[in-house]
Amino acid sequence: MCLSFSAKSERVIIGLLLAILAFLKIAYAFRLRIDSDETQHLHVIWGWTARLLPYRDFFDNHSPLFQFLCVPLFSLLGERANIVSPMRLVTVPLYFVSLWCAYRIGKNILSPRAGAWAAVVTGAYAPFFINSSEIRPDDLWVAFWLLSILCLTQRPLMKRNAFFAGLALGASFATSMKTTALALSLLIAGVAIVIAKISRRESVSGQRLLHSALTFLLGVAILPATVVVFFASKGALPNLYYCVIEHNLVRGLFKLHLPKPWWLFDPLIAFTAVGGYFAWRNANEAGQGDRIALVAISAIAYSVLISAFWPMFEPYDILPVAPMALIFVIPLISGIVRSLRGDGAGTLTTAGLSIIAFVEIITLLVVYPLQANAMTDKISMIANALSLTTKNDFVMDPKGEYVFRRRAFYYVLEGLTIRRLQLGLIKDNIPETLIATRAPVATTLRLPQRAREFVEQNYLPVAFRLCVLGKMLGTHNENLPKMYEFDIAIPARYAVVAERGQLNGIVDGTPLDKSRFLEAGHHQAIVSSGAGRIAVIWARAIKKRFSPFVSLANDVFRPED
Repeated sequence: MCLSFSAKSERVIIGLLLAILAFLKIAYAFRLRIDSDETQHLHVIWGWTARLLPYRDFFDNHSPLFQFLCVPLFSLLGERANIVSPMRLVTVPLYFVSLWCAYRIGKNILSPRAGAWAAVVTGAYAPFFINSSEIRPDDLWVAFWLLSILCLTQRPLMKRNAFFAGLALGASFATSMKTTALALSLLIAGVAIVIAKISRRESVSGQRLLHSALTFLLGVAILPATVVVFFASKGALPNLYYCVIEHNLVRGLFKLHLPKPWWLFDPLIAFTAVGGYFAWRNANEAGQGDRIALVAISAIAYSVLISAFWPMFEPYDILPVAPMALIFVIPLISGIVRSLRGDGAGTLTTAGLSIIAFVEIITLLVVYPLQANAMTDKISMIANALSLTTKNDFVMDPKGEYVFRRRAFYYVLEGLTIRRLQLGLIKDNIPETLIATRAPVATTLRLPQRAREFVEQNYLPVAFRLCVLGKMLGTHNENLPKMYEFDIAIPARYAVVAERGQLNGIVDGTPLDKSRFLEAGHHQAIVSSGAGRIAVIWARAIKKRFSPFVSLANDVFRPED
């Protein structure tokens, strides 16, 4: 970033802080626990690479642009268990694009110095840093949003700026439908500024305002229209509409409420209001007050809209507002310093901002420590699924946790889907789809009761959050033959195995060999040798050296991290 303020020591401090953040950003790509949303988005990207069409061939309730743009890198990396870490590196340039936008917006509405510190303080802000380190559409979403605000704060604002602002906002819509709240907040800010100018008897050119608005809307329409035309050409427009819009509109959820993590937004709203007021009062250039008001009001309006009305508030929803709020860090700190001590305000402000940034970094490392084994469980989960299954196999995971395999059940079991299941808007036919697709691998995580019971009755845990077809038959004393009767729900090649010793016996009247195909229905096994627990299990799991006799209940059935 090119800074116009003169203190060389301040530029060195800012450069050092940005270098530390760059190092930490890469480190966290390999040391941050994997969120289930990340594998969900990676599964969608995989679907593109497998020549499946989102919404029609598999479910996703997000706009498609981010996943589509990630396809080339994902294809280059191929099927690998540690796919999350290298894909997270995509977030690094997007993170710095967002910080660059924060710098430029701060420069446009305040000063280069304010913009530079806004970038640093935003980058070190733990909720922003962590939530932008996960591979998710929100990383691109916030970058496009900030690019739109950057265009709208240019001096002077010309038609081409309005067009590119609209183009960026349209790209934001093509990345996430949460842009609806951003667009509304921008509208609120614009209307508030026009009303304020009229009340102050300042001249407002209605013709110029109309031309700028139409140019802006033209830019907004381009990318969403392209997405609509593409899916319409594939005959999947109704699927797109349902998944991205209708699925997310569950009755009873869009209503006034207070979010559980209220503490994420309230400080930012207060910070924006106070810092924005200080900056607005000290505005001394033509149009500067309007630019400050645009940033501050839209940030506050978005915070209120998303926290009070959005049906499923998540911590990463703060990503668009944090940079805009923290742009006002210098006006706020400078105002406080000047009120306490008039002389040396610049040096004290630099010292205060440096302390704030270093405290933010320390807080980040304390609250979200770098852990060598933070990703181990999820990586092993993907690795085991890759080892056990082929591209032709279906699996049952809640949100695409196995990444590289088709899901037996169409819907992703996230919050809105679970709510729709509870309301009866989606039929719980998971057991039927498992049978129809002959899915050999499943997990009980997030499953509704009926589906969970089916999996527990017809699958056996063999690894972390991974079950394969099979069931325990009972125990056997190796000195006495014993008969076991059991039912198979999903046809497959099965093996009968004993916990200890060599198992011999008869299945359905014929000698037991290594494995055999069992149709759905009732079966009978007579075991003459082998001791301990006896299990009938998907033969490929035994071939791959997975055992149903290892105690995995705590790993397989515990709640999600």
